[in-house]
Amino acid sequence: MRLPKFFIRTREDGATHTEAAHIPGGRSLRDLVFGANDGLVAAFAVVSGVHGAAVSTTIVLLAGLAELIGGTIAMGLGAFLAAKSEREFILSERQREEREVDEFPDEERKEVRTIFARKGFRGEALDQMVAHVTADPVFWVDTMMTEELGLSAVPTAAPIRSGFVVAVAYALGAAFPVIPYALPVQVQTAFTLSVVCTLVALFVAGSLKTLMTGRPWLRSGLETVLVGALAAAATFLAGRLIVHAA
Repeated sequence: MRLPKFFIRTREDGATHTEAAHIPGGRSLRDLVFGANDGLVAAFAVVSGVHGAAVSTTIVLLAGLAELIGGTIAMGLGAFLAAKSEREFILSERQREEREVDEFPDEERKEVRTIFARKGFRGEALDQMVAHVTADPVFWVDTMMTEELGLSAVPTAAPIRSGFVVAVAYALGAAFPVIPYALPVQVQTAFTLSVVCTLVALFVAGSLKTLMTGRPWLRSGLETVLVGALAAAATFLAGRLIVHAA
């Protein structure tokens, strides 16, 4: 998938530099894409499994709607709690680092020296780097958060927004396999429409992932389609086996 031109910088020698990783709202885009992908795969698997049991269109529709509603609530709450836990963890670690910098500055200064020594700084350059970092308590703590703990300097997760985006995306994704069963058509026709709509939507969702991963859009789209198809095939066969065993 090509990036918009304004995300790319080209030097005279033809080398390029992309700003794609710094797109504002990237976290929401991630929540949107992965929420929709999960909704598509889960709902597609459910309607395929129920359809495999050779039941009516109404029953498949009800099963699909139940999965859509339940999955939307579960995914939204899960995303909210995950973002909230991440935020609380980062804040608690930052408070701990602030306390250590305040109460044990010598020990923390040694840790800063060790961090930058491992990066290749030596002699006067290392002394200057340590002095620069430790001159500002806020920057000092920021450095310890990112370099020592591997965490963001400040929380970036917005729990309510993350939960809302994932829930909406999940519901939209789950709707594609379910809607055909609400149409006034035969159950087999509804199943065919469901398969087509879902596979197309899975390909689009997989392709959109490349906005964040940088992978080839065609490969990502096809991989997502394959995962969804395998999940649907497994549940479809399970439904068939249940019918024959009953």
